[in-house]
Amino acid sequence: MATTEQQLISWSKPVSTTEDEKCKRAISQITEAIRNKFGGNVSIFLQGSYENNTNVRKDSDVDIVVRHDGYFYDDLQRLNDNDKKIYEANRRPGDYQFDQLKDDVHKALISAFGSDAKRKNKCIEVLGNSYRITGDVVPCFVHKRFATLTTTEVEGIQFYSDTGTKIISFPKQHYQNGVIKTESTGRMYKRIVRILKVIKNSLIDSGKITEDLASSFFIECLVYNVPNDQFVFGNYTQILKNVITKVYNDMGDLEVANKYVEVSGYKWLFGSDAKRPPANGKEFMLKCWQYAEF
Repeated sequence: MATTEQQLISWSKPVSTTEDEKCKRAISQITEAIRNKFGGNVSIFLQGSYENNTNVRKDSDVDIVVRHDGYFYDDLQRLNDNDKKIYEANRRPGDYQFDQLKDDVHKALISAFGSDAKRKNKCIEVLGNSYRITGDVVPCFVHKRFATLTTTEVEGIQFYSDTGTKIISFPKQHYQNGVIKTESTGRMYKRIVRILKVIKNSLIDSGKITEDLASSFFIECLVYNVPNDQFVFGNYTQILKNVITKVYNDMGDLEVANKYVEVSGYKWLFGSDAKRPPANGKEFMLKCWQYAEF
């Protein structure tokens, strides 16, 4: 039976007040533990589905960034060769390494949560319970993309996984652009993202796709690149059809797909460090179309 308009409307809504309270409780407790250790030396803020208001009921955690503001990683790609030489000649190594930061964050969370604080490849996980949701705590340094020797184009966050993978992201810009996209689409951008996340969870539960086919972040980025005019005419059913069709077709054309950006606007979605190829986006949208029985 084809998905109804009322089902799509229901799936588009944010999580319940009860779920939201559990998220807030986790954020408050984790923030207190980190502040007790680092005071004002770190910025603590949210990223991911909860912060971006695209989370659905089965989203199982909140993402909390702990950024040490006294240290940064640099990106010199915008500088000319002469300026790069000048910069490198004046570079001074930091006296506090990222591994130390992650260790210190882990210790602070163990002090507060005991064995519920577990070190993972990319974060420190604080397990949830009956009154708080699981929190993924991401220690990081500032990431600075220099425009000139004395000015920066943008600041984000950077950290390394325990397996040595470098991760750079721009969560604050992601949030801001998501808000603008939502306002520019009659509030349909985030609603369509939530609908696709609900469908994704059902597809995973039924064994029709694997969990790693399309992450929440990947879905947000795919939908973000759909032109605004595809969101403003028709009911939920028609708009969902528009979005699925546009992304599916774009993912089949590498020249078009390679113009897709992350929601922040500061990285290509299918850049050299991309975790998922365009084929994943195409397959995911096909499965969503079939699930909805369009």
